[in-house]
Amino acid sequence: MAATGLKRKLEGEIEIRVGAADVFHELYQDKPHEISNIHPEFVQACDLHHGAFGTPGSIISWQYTLDGKPQIGKEIIEMVDEKNKMIRFKLIEGDLLEEYNSFVLTSQVISEGDELCLVKWILEYEKKHSGISEPTTVLDALLDAAKRIDEHHHRQDKQ
Repeated sequence: MAATGLKRKLEGEIEIRVGAADVFHELYQDKPHEISNIHPEFVQACDLHHGAFGTPGSIISWQYTLDGKPQIGKEIIEMVDEKNKMIRFKLIEGDLLEEYNSFVLTSQVISEGDELCLVKWILEYEKKHSGISEPTTVLDALLDAAKRIDEHHHRQDKQ
């Protein structure tokens, strides 16, 4: 019998400058392969397997490092909401699915005025058993990547 009550949601936010908000959304929507150039310590590769970047139903694979260990993941783009700068990915293969029955990641960029925006990540997952830890390192890595994108974008502006 399957365990019940192991579905969870983990959310985190980080501030970035307004100028990087559109860049962040565009990278994850249309150019995720470029994230490896901005934050190679986290993302080493991103490849399109089916469809087109930024299109629901498309399948993308990732090679990344988490807690010092090489990982892989394949996800399907479930939803793109251009108006609200929101994208939802569902993991369909990969290392995280060894511990979780399901894993969905949603990013959203939220305006916070003239100078700052929030990047919000929501992780929805179901643990295979109660001994599995919460995926806080995944959330931390995604939030750190948002900060790196912000820094990269503003460094490019000054050149």
